[in-house]
Amino acid sequence: MQTSRTALSAALCLAFLLCGCKPSSDFNEDTAKGAIEADKLKLEGEQVMLTDAMIQCGVQTELWDPPTSLSPDHVTAHLTSKARDLKFNDDVIIKDPSSRAAYVQIRGEFPLQVDSIVSVKDGESKNEKVVEARAGVKVENACFPTPLTLMGVRHGNFSPDSPAVFHIHFDENNGWHVDKLLH
Repeated sequence: MQTSRTALSAALCLAFLLCGCKPSSDFNEDTAKGAIEADKLKLEGEQVMLTDAMIQCGVQTELWDPPTSLSPDHVTAHLTSKARDLKFNDDVIIKDPSSRAAYVQIRGEFPLQVDSIVSVKDGESKNEKVVEARAGVKVENACFPTPLTLMGVRHGNFSPDSPAVFHIHFDENNGWHVDKLLH
């Protein structure tokens, strides 16, 4: 009788432990934040916002040329090789009718910092999640003391008001990790 109870207790403990190993059962905002921040993420042509102070610092440190007005509602600054070395990819857009925020395009692998998780949804399988998050890209330069806010996409266009959308996948070797940004 005692052996049966011990065996039953051991089986129940094992069942509880195995339930805890299911990837989707323990996924929460902290898990999402950890997955996004864990490794550098390869970004291809994503846009990040710049503040006025960052733009001025970039001019002073010769990351880009002084702003040039192409028209009354379109102002840009051409990148220098110093900015390209930081993985900036296209000219800084300071004023443009399509965006209320100044931005620049980036390309390369970057560490990210999550400011807030907006939503967590199940993906197509139990090993996938779709996470909307307000996140920033860390760039090692004195002009960028805080991460550059990553712009999300709304209706096919980058939007300073939209969170970025991350596809997060679980595998046995790496745990939860970001596969890509979704647009």
